[in-house]
Amino acid sequence: MKRYLRLMPLGMIVVLALLVFNRCKKDSTPANPTSNEILIGALLPLSTYDENLLGKTAMEFAVNDFNALMATAGNPIRLRLALEGTDSDSAKTVETVTSLYNRGVRLLAGLPSSSMELGAIMTYINDHEMLMLNAYSTAPSLAIVGDNIFRLVTDDTKQSKAISKYLNFDGIEAVIVVWRNDNYGQGLSDAFIPDFEASGGNIINSVGYPVSTADFSSLAGNLNNQIILAKAQYGADKVGVCLFGFDESALMFEAALAQSDLATVQWYGCDGNAVLNDIATNPQTAGFAVQVNFTAPNVGIGTADFTPKNAAELSARIQQATGLQPNVNTLTAYDAVRIMGYCYLAADNLQISSMKNVLPQICASYNYLGISRELNDAGDLLNANYIFWRIEPVTGSTYDWNTYATYFADGEYIELKH
Repeated sequence: MKRYLRLMPLGMIVVLALLVFNRCKKDSTPANPTSNEILIGALLPLSTYDENLLGKTAMEFAVNDFNALMATAGNPIRLRLALEGTDSDSAKTVETVTSLYNRGVRLLAGLPSSSMELGAIMTYINDHEMLMLNAYSTAPSLAIVGDNIFRLVTDDTKQSKAISKYLNFDGIEAVIVVWRNDNYGQGLSDAFIPDFEASGGNIINSVGYPVSTADFSSLAGNLNNQIILAKAQYGADKVGVCLFGFDESALMFEAALAQSDLATVQWYGCDGNAVLNDIATNPQTAGFAVQVNFTAPNVGIGTADFTPKNAAELSARIQQATGLQPNVNTLTAYDAVRIMGYCYLAADNLQISSMKNVLPQICASYNYLGISRELNDAGDLLNANYIFWRIEPVTGSTYDWNTYATYFADGEYIELKH
């Protein structure tokens, strides 16, 4: 059955799931919901405006689209979101998932938006027989075979190779790595450093900063001194800064503006700060990003030259509704909700063991946005290209993110946007 499902298009998945539902609904199990409403829990980072609004909007669209499809098919099943805020805090996230569980939620999709939060609730999810399909977390430490957490993104052992390959392509010989001190930042740094060194690159320094950091002036000053020395040794055009962070990256840019030499070398980011609206909407930070050619990757839907039709249309819908430019994680949160709905239809009950069993099969055949959602043995996205983004001026003091290059996982090479 698994091999057959992997060859089926999405439309056939829906048809099969509906047939299973119609055949089995007369023999409902105690695990079936008492109503036709299936709760999907989501943990929103209320303190992070972009992902809170973008993720919530994407998942609401997914629920509406799924429910419309069910109505057209004459199926009474409907999805409903159960939302709770986490404040991007680990302890609060544990409280939040406990609250959702007490409300009867067993399925979680899309958010939380950080590996730190997901790691904090991993034990609770497994111990309480919940099922998570995450759209954001990439920490390698959470790639665990057999647990109840699945991720629709590749882990950072893949991203680190893409970043290292791009630095080689860009002619960078030496870098300082600056990373947020959580399982995401440290995990990406730990994966990147040996990849870059194996390719012949040099690590000048590796510096972690507390997640709670709000003032980056001291870090920027120390970084500036190191850059001055590195330029003397390697040359400015061979030196780079890798910043592995989230929204706080905008604060780092503000601090860097006050230093003498930080704008004289290339800067590179990660999927945590790629397509970050906080940088693009502030003329000062956006201007700094342009000056240092700040280039950051994210899992690619399509390539730098081409966005599949459904992904482009969904992006436009979300941007029109929010006024914000969505990123790939936003679109992936949409997929996570719909996939959960199809898993319920295929399993025909809310028993986590049943849904967990069919989830990899559904993912292997799902390709609505133009990206394969096939999972590896640890339950993470098997493989993907990476698209590198840069901020570019639009008009006057207005800036926007645009695709710049593609890292092709098959072949491990970089291709600039044509």
